[in-house]
This record gives sequence, structure tokens and C-alpha cells, in this order.
Amino acid sequence: MATRWWMLFVIVLLRLAMGYQFQTIASSSTHLVENFALSYAEIGTLIGFLLLPGIVFSVPSGLVTRALADRTLLLIGCMVMIAGSLVIGLGESVSALYTGRLLSGIGGAISTVILTKMVTDWFAGYRMITAMAIMSAAWPGGVGLGLVSQGQIADIWGWPWVMHAASLVSGFAFVLTVLFYRDAERPESGNGQIRFGLPYREFVHMSIVGLSWTMLNACLILIVSYTPDHLIAGGYDPETARRITSMVLWIGIFAIPLSGRVVEHFGLVTSSIVLSMAATGLLMLLLAGNMFPQFMVPAIAVAFSISVGSAMSLSAQAVRSVNRGPGLGIFYTWNYIGMATAPVLAGWSRDLTGDTAAPILLSALLAFGVLGATLLFRLLQIAWPIPAEET
Repeated sequence: MATRWWMLFVIVLLRLAMGYQFQTIASSSTHLVENFALSYAEIGTLIGFLLLPGIVFSVPSGLVTRALADRTLLLIGCMVMIAGSLVIGLGESVSALYTGRLLSGIGGAISTVILTKMVTDWFAGYRMITAMAIMSAAWPGGVGLGLVSQGQIADIWGWPWVMHAASLVSGFAFVLTVLFYRDAERPESGNGQIRFGLPYREFVHMSIVGLSWTMLNACLILIVSYTPDHLIAGGYDPETARRITSMVLWIGIFAIPLSGRVVEHFGLVTSSIVLSMAATGLLMLLLAGNMFPQFMVPAIAVAFSISVGSAMSLSAQAVRSVNRGPGLGIFYTWNYIGMATAPVLAGWSRDLTGDTAAPILLSALLAFGVLGATLLFRLLQIAWPIPAEET
């Protein structure tokens, strides 16, 4: 029993390293603008560039788990992430920035699929929601760590050292994986061959769960990205607006694992998602109307956090264990597509309406979408269930 929690500790460090690497461009943005004459639109492109490879690499990463050990694939993903940070830190051109970010995204896409499969394999049937919640909280934890450290690193030693710091964090996680991580027992013996395809029924189930997770993550991204401008338009100074918005991340780091454990203890998976997302959507409607934003934002953070572990745990129910790797590839393909398109739609909604509340309203709509997708998945499980595991 203690082994699986030690394995989770290693997984959490890897996930934290991914969040820390994601934040590097944003933390170095002022220096990059000065050194490379970039626009802030280009900075935004670089930030999002890390997510694009996931659309292409998520499914292949899941398929390869049928032939290679998860630990091996994770180490490959981690090495590619480290290489991406080094390319950016050692490069002296804009092309190096994009190349390094692309490499980091490829490594991150591989690692994300494998990490989720690892947690599922180790905790299937035992505190799955708690484990998923802990892993999910690690990514914003890495982003938060980057927020409080990378700006100072860039100011004191220069922006390349932000990238080198990300390499060191990923390198430390890599070494721990080499020394201590071992795979859980595989649901089937590997034969060295990759079998393509996923049964249609399981594809549909996983797609519904993936869309639910996509909308949940897009909801969070829009909250963090567009709430500051909305608060500034409502009369807050920029520093206060950013501080209030950052509470979403800081509260989530603690609330996600804690609420996951509580939900799992009482066995209220579906109701926790429904009530959490309904509350999140309603609170965001109030935020869009400038109703006590200093109270609405932390309330949104708490309400949102309740659903995270439960929503992630549904991925284990959408496919049989033998198809877990390819299924998670589908799961994360939807996630990366949504993460790439939601900010564009939010920006378009603001341009069209001229109202800073428009992206907040879109985020509320996404919260209600998570609720609907979860209920649809439960109906599918009743009307069109996944076949039982073969023994």
C-alpha cells in the first residue's frame, strides 16, 4: 500500500515540473520582448505553442503504451521536455524560442498521457479520486512556484536561467523516476507490438469524458486569463486585480486534493460534479455582473476545486483497463483541442461585444457544459455500457 503513495509522490513531482515549465515564457515575457523585439501577441503565441503538440501526440503516446513500459515512455517525454528548455535557454534567436517550446510541448504531451495512466494503474479500485486530485493539483502548483520564483531569476541572472531552472526541476524529477519509479502490473502482457484502434463504444464514452474534462480545464483557463481585465474595468487597480485572480490557483492547490478525499470518502462522484459545476457557473454569472468580485473569485475557486478529482477519475470508467493507454490518448486529444480553441473563442467574444464580461460568461457556459456532459456519460453507462473486463 505504501508503494503506490511513493509512486504518486514521484508522479506529482513530474507534474509539478510540467507546470513550472509552462510558466517560463510568461515569467520571462518582459525580457523576451526587450531582447527579441517580440510583441505581446507573439508572447501569447509562444505560451500556447506548448499545448499544440498534444493534439498530434496524445493518441500515439497512448497507443505506444501497448508495446513499451510506461516508465520508459515517461523518461523519453521528460528528456524531450528538458531538451526543449535547453534549446530556449541556449538559443539566441526567435526560431530557437519556437523550436524549444515545440519540443517542450511534445515532451509534455507524452508525459501527460503516461502520468494519468500511471495513477490509474496504481490506484484503480483504491482512492482513485484522491490520487487524481493530488496529481491534478500539482500542475497549478508548478505554475504557482514559477510565479513566485521565475521573475526574480530573470531579473537577477537573466531570462535564460529561467529556462535552465526549468531544466533542473525536470532533471530532478527525471532522476527520481530513474531511481525509484516502477510500473504497476500491466493489465495485459506486452508483446512488443502496437495494436491500433479503440472499440467504437469505448471511443464514444471516452470522448464524452474527455469533452467534460476539456470544458472544465478551459473554464479554469478563461477564469485566470480574463478575470483581471474584467476587474480592472470594474475599477480595481491592475495589481489588486491580478492578486484577486491568483487566488483561483492558490486555493486550488489545497482545495483540490482535500475536496477529492472528502468526495471519495462519501462516494458522491456524480453529485459532486453536478453541484460543483452548477455553483461555479452561477458564481461566474455573478462575477460577470460585478457582484462582490473579491468574494466571488475565492468562492469560485472552492466550488470549482470540488469537481476536479471526480471529473478526472471518470476516465478510468470510460474504457477497459486493456485499452487505458489509447483511451487516455483520446481523452487528452480533446483536452488539447479545447485548450487551444477556448481562449480564441473568448477573445472573439470580447472583440464582438466589447464587453470584458463576455469571456466570463463563456466560462460559465463551459461550467454548465461539464455538468451536462457528466450526466450524459452516466446515461450512456446505463443505456450502452462498456463490456466487462475479460478474465
